[in-house]
Amino acid sequence: MNPRLLFAVAVGLLLPVQFALNSSLTPYTHSPVATAAVSYSVGALFLTLGLLIAGRGRLSFAPLRGAPVWSFLGGLVGSAYVVSSVVLTRSLGAALAVSLVIAAQVIASLAFDHFGVLGLPKRPFNRQRATVLVLVLAGLGLQVL
Repeated sequence: MNPRLLFAVAVGLLLPVQFALNSSLTPYTHSPVATAAVSYSVGALFLTLGLLIAGRGRLSFAPLRGAPVWSFLGGLVGSAYVVSSVVLTRSLGAALAVSLVIAAQVIASLAFDHFGVLGLPKRPFNRQRATVLVLVLAGLGLQVL
């Protein structure tokens, strides 16, 4: 099997772990927003250490000057995602929350690919992708019942 596909599966396994970890922290922070702040702070520390190690102590932000302004909004979107995942996991349970999120991600991803949104290469919606969408929605429907 393609190692990139295995890597994608491994990354996918992290989603319910993240939902559960952040949800378990919320009773101690008393706030989904505080939980997200702690989560992002720990992540930022980890990433900064990784950059320092990989870059041998050299960090350069100069190349970022050419990036489009909208490309910096990933952290904002990620923050909203983490806060929402905490709220959803605590109210719906991990399985339903993750199922809904995955279904929404598939729908949005198919649209983003088809239209080449935010600089992505265009990958047209076709019969195979339609089948994937139907199966994901069927799985979600079974989860909701």
